[in-house]
Amino acid sequence: MANHKAGAWRAAVDTGGTFTDGCMLNESTGEFHAVKVLSTPDDPSKAIMNVLGRLAEKGGVSLSGLYLLLHGTTVATNTLLERTGARTALLVTRGFRDILRIARQNRPHLYNFRSLRPSPVIPRRLTLEVDERILPGGVVYRPLSREHINELIAQIKQLKPASLAISLIHAYANPVHEVMLKDALEKEIPGVPVTISSELLPEFGEYERTSTTAINALLRPVMASYLDKLQAGLEEIGSEARSGLFVMQSNGGVISSRQAAAECSRTVLSGPAGGVLAGVMLAKKAGRPNIITADMGGTSTDVSLIYRNNPRYTTEGNVGGFPLRLPMLDIHTIGAGGGSIAYIDRGGALRVGPASSGASPGPACYGLGGTEPTVTDANLVLGRLGPGSRLGEGNPLDHEAAVRAIYDRIAKPLDITVEKAAEGIITVVNAGMSRALRLISVQRGYDPREFLLMAFGGAGPLHAAELSRETGISGVLVPRYPGVSSAVGILFADARRDYTSVMVTPWDKIDLEKLTENFKILENKGRVDFAGEGFDPQLVSTRRFVDIKYTGQSYELTMQAPAGKFTAGDLKLLERSFHLTHRSEYGFAREDASLELVTIRVTATASPYAGTGSDIQDSIPAPPSTTGQNRVQPDHRNVVFTGTPVETPVYPRQMLAAGMEISGPAVVEQDDATTIIPPGMRARIDSLLNLLIYVGVA
Repeated sequence: MANHKAGAWRAAVDTGGTFTDGCMLNESTGEFHAVKVLSTPDDPSKAIMNVLGRLAEKGGVSLSGLYLLLHGTTVATNTLLERTGARTALLVTRGFRDILRIARQNRPHLYNFRSLRPSPVIPRRLTLEVDERILPGGVVYRPLSREHINELIAQIKQLKPASLAISLIHAYANPVHEVMLKDALEKEIPGVPVTISSELLPEFGEYERTSTTAINALLRPVMASYLDKLQAGLEEIGSEARSGLFVMQSNGGVISSRQAAAECSRTVLSGPAGGVLAGVMLAKKAGRPNIITADMGGTSTDVSLIYRNNPRYTTEGNVGGFPLRLPMLDIHTIGAGGGSIAYIDRGGALRVGPASSGASPGPACYGLGGTEPTVTDANLVLGRLGPGSRLGEGNPLDHEAAVRAIYDRIAKPLDITVEKAAEGIITVVNAGMSRALRLISVQRGYDPREFLLMAFGGAGPLHAAELSRETGISGVLVPRYPGVSSAVGILFADARRDYTSVMVTPWDKIDLEKLTENFKILENKGRVDFAGEGFDPQLVSTRRFVDIKYTGQSYELTMQAPAGKFTAGDLKLLERSFHLTHRSEYGFAREDASLELVTIRVTATASPYAGTGSDIQDSIPAPPSTTGQNRVQPDHRNVVFTGTPVETPVYPRQMLAAGMEISGPAVVEQDDATTIIPPGMRARIDSLLNLLIYVGVA
């Protein structure tokens, strides 16, 4: 990957439900451009090509110089949530045909007896039983015969699936039968992709492993088709990025398009992960180690917590009610965005979302045929968005259309003014986002007063100050390019691969030599895999982790492990760290109880860039700004705060210099987002040109 010519461009594109955001950086000059265009839900690749075309226009360059494209996609997410994946057949060990339906035999909500789980991603009629059995230690108890494989192949041909998933009992301990089936199926039914659990997720936990494998197989043909179409588009414009296309994963790293097509379940939280990554980099540079990120786009709001410069990870993710046991950033998503539709329910109460107007037709004020009132319409009616504002690079917003939609659907039925109805919409959507912020902070033992709220996305800075005040967060940080922050985070992501190996062992029985050797095997696999994609294996870095639990416990904690040869002292330190972390996470520790090692993990990373470093602040030049506060002459317009129109100064973001202070009420506008500073608050531009809002300070 280091053979690309100096001075070439790299770009990142993040596809959202309403907007597709992009940014492009020149490796040698640091020239940076960003754009925002409406998404094209019928074919997301169209919006991506629109973004690249606009970036090329802004930079006055040819896209043939684009050597690397990093992409955050919603294709896997939407396919899973909408259940529009390919027809998939599942092969399981005899006796486990109903594993996806039985699941964990629990209810999503303990005290709600009417609560229902979603139906399995693969129906029972497409699930086949395999006559084989492997024991937990990897010993073959019932061999898999060639005759039985032939019988299965005949049955599968009758089902005519577009994809196949194989998850056999204890295949993590010995994958021999899964490999036999995969080899036979690829030979006899060519063109139908086969996903096996021992390659995707070699861990115990039969239900979670089977669910993850099934989801991957379900998404695989859809994702492969999408990436092929995107590759064809890049080839058509003559871009070198057709061989340098990387896709953002849920874990905050990118993978090659080839691997993304094969292991597409790793991309289910692709876009939101970019925003968290931007938060991590900005937290380090700004010297603000504790940050809660709030990415409010047109369709949803994604929130995540960064503590001491480290984001939270989980291997127990759940998307649409389906467990997905892969390493991913701990992100909580709610259906609250600029396009969220406001309505009156059957009880006469005002509700907002989760339904969204999306990119087509969009909010009423977009002038694209939408008639439903949305959060964006409410912000426009209240003056928080100006009548001449352009969201993305579309037409100016239509104030009259926003007023008409809110009056017809909300104000008239409730017999209130349009302004009061608009404020009600903002209050309701803020309440939902406040609950999400408390869930990832207070409910997990973190004091929100110790954090800043990093607000980004096209709508995030409009609501951030009020959210901060409602939740007790100390202040708000709005980055320089808030509307495209997720794309900026993706632009600086490293390539990443995760490897696991089950090693269930009582803590006092751990063989240090074997533990060290098993880690080395996973580390070497990472270097070999990266070398196969053109990376220098000498530049691949690795980190080790171990999953530990109390003996008899049904869940584990993942702890970072030291490099090199393991010693008894290392185990002592890990044991102590486990007790402390368990107390922090769950409120108690059993220091006299025995421990058990469950799984070892290795994360391998490498940089895909031709340039040097991956520092978001050093690499992106500051936008033009004045050198003194007196040079900024703001415009004014009426903005409604707590029912009262207030003449409010409107500042252009590009004219704000470091050190400048602004007293609320005020509006700060830029091409990709608008920031509101309510009355009683003040803001300051820091040395990195971030906008800091101090909550509750007159």
